[in-house]
Amino acid sequence: MCKAVEEYAERRAAEGKRETMLATAKRMLKDGILAMKDVARYSGLSLAQVKKLQASMA
Repeated sequence: MCKAVEEYAERRAAEGKRETMLATAKRMLKDGILAMKDVARYSGLSLAQVKKLQASMA
C-alpha cells in the first residue's frame, strides 16, 4: 500500500510541475516579448509544446 501512495504522490507532483511550466509559458507568450525558443528554454517545455500552447491561445 505504501508503494501505491508514493507513486500517487509522485504523479501528483509531476502534474503540478507540468501545470506550473504551462502557466509560466502562457504568461510569457501573453507578454509577447520573448521568442518562442526562449519561452521554451525558460519554461522547461519543448519548442513543439510552446508552439502548440500558442496555437491554443489564439
